[in-house]
Amino acid sequence: MVQSVKFRDPRVHQKIDRQRACPKCHHDQDDCLCGRAPVLENRMAVIILQHPQEQYKELNSAWLASVMLKNSDIRVGLSWNGFKSVAGESALPSQWGILFLNSKGNAADPPVAISDRKKQRITDYGFLKGIIALDGSWKQAKTLWWRNSWFLKLNRISLNPAHASLRAQTREGGLSTIEAIAFALDHLGEDKKIGESLRENFRRLIIER
Repeated sequence: MVQSVKFRDPRVHQKIDRQRACPKCHHDQDDCLCGRAPVLENRMAVIILQHPQEQYKELNSAWLASVMLKNSDIRVGLSWNGFKSVAGESALPSQWGILFLNSKGNAADPPVAISDRKKQRITDYGFLKGIIALDGSWKQAKTLWWRNSWFLKLNRISLNPAHASLRAQTREGGLSTIEAIAFALDHLGEDKKIGESLRENFRRLIIER
């Protein structure tokens, strides 16, 4: 298990030179993650929608998650022309969920709560084919929600983590993108080793570089 300790790192807002960025992991070519991070066979598809201002941040975790999860994709932008333009023509929004960090949650809330587009609680998540995660600050995430009304067609997967992020967050209960994905997969039937590996490699990214 990865120890839950907050690391305040001045590099959190630093960006790398995009001319030197690896086209796959978006880290500096001298510090490329592609040959060091394991590739994991995840059953549930993961799509990360990344705010453009996050794309070349030195400690961005979204690209690490994308490199590690074989069944994943990452899209950079502010808006997309509907769900199928992101997930594919054969994908159904009713079979997908979007991650929502429950920053106002409490200890009595379940770790993961799923509700449909009508805000009805769902207890059987076996129908889920994939999840969408937003990568950006709280303000940037709000921008993505505002610009993409089709998010409301998806099931909402509310996360209520009981542990702190490995990296200091601007809000109580905040998680990095890779931690949010790992937490969701842990509670949606994926092999627990996948979440553990995602968190361990994130720890290495922020304290061993």
